[in-house]
Amino acid sequence: MRTAVKAGDTVTAAVTTAPGRTELRELTVPETGPTDGLLLVEAAGMCGSDVKMYGADLPERVMGHENVGTLANVGEIAAERWGFSDGDRVLLEEYLPCGHCHFCRTSEFRSCLASDTSANPGAVRFGSTPLSVAPGLWGGYGEVMYVHPSAVPHRVPDSVPSALATLGLPLGNGYQWVCLDGRVRAGETVVVLGPGQSGIGAVVAAKQAGATVVAVGRARDKARLEVARRLGADTVAMTGPDGDTTEVEVRERVLGLTAGRGADLVVDAAAGNDDTVCFAVDLLAKRGRLVLAAASSEPLASFPVWQVSRKQIGVQAVRGHSWESVEWALALLASDTLPLDLMSTYVGGLADVDYALRATAGETGTPVLHATILPQGSPNAR
Repeated sequence: MRTAVKAGDTVTAAVTTAPGRTELRELTVPETGPTDGLLLVEAAGMCGSDVKMYGADLPERVMGHENVGTLANVGEIAAERWGFSDGDRVLLEEYLPCGHCHFCRTSEFRSCLASDTSANPGAVRFGSTPLSVAPGLWGGYGEVMYVHPSAVPHRVPDSVPSALATLGLPLGNGYQWVCLDGRVRAGETVVVLGPGQSGIGAVVAAKQAGATVVAVGRARDKARLEVARRLGADTVAMTGPDGDTTEVEVRERVLGLTAGRGADLVVDAAAGNDDTVCFAVDLLAKRGRLVLAAASSEPLASFPVWQVSRKQIGVQAVRGHSWESVEWALALLASDTLPLDLMSTYVGGLADVDYALRATAGETGTPVLHATILPQGSPNAR
């Protein structure tokens, strides 16, 4: 385990070189100055967006944006700006906001164009910036990571293991979508479509807020739905051709839980396509709220505008997490009140990055909800 590093040292990183291909390389630690620093990476979580990026034709890069580690070589100005110094253990958000635009000044820095790669081709953020952009060490699938001056670090309690601390971002997503964007209230009924890591984060957040929670997935999600159940879902259902429940039966179940009204809030963390959006609208009560956490890149052919209008449904599209939501997630992890380790289903080293990405994509036959890479060395978990 590295405890120190200096400019010019070589470190190992898993570099994505082509769609579906990774190779281990030795990269050089950059010079840092008064405004930036380095992270000795303890753990890097794997997100569903990593799976999509891994299959895309993109420039070489070090992936990994759910990163936990110990700060090193922190410059004087960086220490003052971040509130952290050498030796502090942190979780980094992926965003690298400018700090002075409208979004940053109104606490919505995740919308800052300086770090929004979907709106600004020149944007930088951890885990997706190409290797060709100096200094190259932009992701957590490496022993050491560059920490940009605009980084957003959170303190990680010593009691939280590194692999679990990476869950701060997907759990934070769930809290953001359900509690902050979805405005859930105690006693309401929440349906979560899609039991991925952030979807289960939404289940956890809704239950912690005092809601009745229904989690819905497909037959392939059987293991994930069991995790959702153990973390608070009051009922789970598998729909689709090989499922045990039809969508009509799910709707009847929701109506039964709500005295015939329908769900107060539905979070579409599944696909954001015609099928899931129409299903979500069908499940909602009058004046219910739809949170679109997943988004198809294709326009919807059958968005049910009439039904949305007649039901007076509020529609909120969401992306990512806020500072507040990640702090909530880290506090929940530190409380040790839930078996959140159930979400961490694979831990490997740098040599296992390709396998872990494929397993997260469902290509290996072994169900993986959330994979974590320990760059400083770990047993091969296969």
